[in-house]
Amino acid sequence: MNEVCQFSTISYQLKRSSRRRTLALQVGPQGLIVLSPLYLDKLQIDQFIQRKADWINTHLQLRQQRPQQGYPVMGDQLVLRDLPIRLRVVDDVVTGVTLEGQTLWVQLSRRIKPANRPKQVLSLLEDWYQQEARQYFAERLAHWSALMGLSYQRLMIKGWQTRWGSCHSDGTICLNWRLLLAPAWVSDYVVVHELAHLRQMNHSPAFWQLVAQYYPAWRDAKAYLKHHQMQLTLTADHS
Repeated sequence: MNEVCQFSTISYQLKRSSRRRTLALQVGPQGLIVLSPLYLDKLQIDQFIQRKADWINTHLQLRQQRPQQGYPVMGDQLVLRDLPIRLRVVDDVVTGVTLEGQTLWVQLSRRIKPANRPKQVLSLLEDWYQQEARQYFAERLAHWSALMGLSYQRLMIKGWQTRWGSCHSDGTICLNWRLLLAPAWVSDYVVVHELAHLRQMNHSPAFWQLVAQYYPAWRDAKAYLKHHQMQLTLTADHS
């Protein structure tokens, strides 16, 4: 059941489903989509939108600015999970990356030739995102493994172009650092997905039932990753 609705200055598409148990938001090419259980009335939905208004406006703006083929590392904006961050590349005597508030500073040695600067910035940023991913996903794995009553052996961070995660029979879970370019609710789905493989090393109905038990919005997150796959990356292109 789909309908176009309006709350204050926010217009949205409302999608109701008998399979849903919680409210969820999606910002896509068509704007804001609200995913709702059948039984919720419009007042409850609008109250939810009001509470999430800042998040909605931020992501609608971010969606308009988001590049179609990845974030250019010589541009002026990146993203870290649910937050847009300003990118500033500056000349310095040393090379490094530092996040201060919502500004990510990339210090680049003056000795680097102009033609080599984009690739050098790309390498620095990928290293920085990988370090952030190790810390963040260790925390998310601890959170979800405790809820699911499962135990993994170790975490590895990867940089795949077409894969988001994997789980090995020895208990090793691999996650793609590029998930940090997606909203936190999307990357949480991948964490739950890979943890579920510790119990079901397949994609059987029993596996998806386990995923749905702990992450009812898994279909929405999976669709998000499919739709945004080409955007969730960094590029050394100037455009």
